[in-house]
Amino acid sequence: MIAVKKPEILVIDDEIEVGTFFQYYFQEEKGYQVDIANSGLIAKDFLSKKTYELALVDLKLPDTDGITLLKAIKDSSPDCAVIIMTGYSTVKTAVEAMKLGAFDYIDKPFELDELDTLLERALQSVNNKQLYTHNELHKLVAEFSIIMAENSPLKDLLLLSKKIATRNISVLIQGETGTGKEVLARFIHANSLRSGNPFISVNCGALTESLLESELFGHEKGAFTGSQGTRHGIFELANEGTLFLDEIGDASPSIQVKLLRILEKGEFFRVGGEKPLKTDVRVLAATNKNLRNAVRDKLFREDLLYRLDVVNFHIPPLRERCMDVLPLVGYFIEKNLLEEEKQLNVRFNNQAMNLLQSYSWPGNIRELSNVVARALALKSSNLLGPESLPEHVVHCGEENFPAKHLTTKTNVNEVLRDWSQSLLKVVLYKGSIDFMELEKKLEQEAVWVFRQVIGETLVKTGNNRTEAAKVLNISPRVLRYYLNEKGRE
Repeated sequence: MIAVKKPEILVIDDEIEVGTFFQYYFQEEKGYQVDIANSGLIAKDFLSKKTYELALVDLKLPDTDGITLLKAIKDSSPDCAVIIMTGYSTVKTAVEAMKLGAFDYIDKPFELDELDTLLERALQSVNNKQLYTHNELHKLVAEFSIIMAENSPLKDLLLLSKKIATRNISVLIQGETGTGKEVLARFIHANSLRSGNPFISVNCGALTESLLESELFGHEKGAFTGSQGTRHGIFELANEGTLFLDEIGDASPSIQVKLLRILEKGEFFRVGGEKPLKTDVRVLAATNKNLRNAVRDKLFREDLLYRLDVVNFHIPPLRERCMDVLPLVGYFIEKNLLEEEKQLNVRFNNQAMNLLQSYSWPGNIRELSNVVARALALKSSNLLGPESLPEHVVHCGEENFPAKHLTTKTNVNEVLRDWSQSLLKVVLYKGSIDFMELEKKLEQEAVWVFRQVIGETLVKTGNNRTEAAKVLNISPRVLRYYLNEKGRE
């Protein structure tokens, strides 16, 4: 086990037996110092006195919960690797904890080998300060053609999905068309313990109900007109591997019932068959629909949604991660150039790049890929300008706010300057201006931003207005004014 110094370890669990086990495990077996807390109150007392490198936290405690303790640990010991201890029924909450900064989770009761491996990874990550550097993550995703900027929200999503990959649990991937849902599914499979076995993808919206049923479950000889022999379905072919169900929201009620049976019992019937067949398949599903709305409208089974949505990943659309446009454009240029053209420094000029970063990309990465390919096919020089872009991209870019203020800049003054310059271009582009209306709208938007900042700060301070005002460097009276009066006079 890699360790620069012996770590300080905190175990928080209300079960006496669990605390006794970890005290023996860490002190006698590993030679580490460990503090045991059987309540949230005792844990917070420990946290007020010293910092920790590793914490194991039970999700359910008599006086608090693991998520609350996770936040307290991260406040007092930001670099502490927190492992959530959970039962299967609370896996979803454990995954949410990982999104909030937990290192990983482990199911109770746990195997000693699994615990050893997890603790070794956790302590190694503490010594390395982070599990993966940005460059290492880039190497990890390169073979999947996942391209992103250093501050892309995809980074955290991919790191979390790599951790989840080793778990034998269902994953629901949500996102608009063209965001790369199948690419993420392949990434999860490749980093799973099933990576040496089949990955099979099927689009539930591309086939009729009868064809999809036969495709998924197979059929017996004579099951329907034209069936000459027994056909193995995807659930048989993907045994011990991964099945990716794309557009799961389009599956018919009949298919949904059969999918539920497989997820619950691991068995199914071929079409026309009478004997149940067993299968060991991990299901990853994807949709661009809101399945909770579909459940409400009686279009999707609630029990199936719960089975599929053990872990939920939402891939943000390209318009919400426009910092990725620049590296993606570079990637697509390189991909589409002929071999003899790759030394010619083909690129878009600043005006064209601004338009590409300003466009909302309703077709997401797929649409960007097509636009770049089109520009290269029509190029007359190595420097591509706005004339190489489709008309709708040019005009939308002129009319909408450029998104570049969401890129790599973290300095508020720089962001405001970019925003102001972008707004000025749009206002002047419109020609006719109602100055008083513009002033009114700007003030409304400013008040909205102020309220959002105050609201987020209140969340972080546990709704303590005095503390929130202190963080924002304003008086409680000014805070109340913006929340209750400003803009409503």
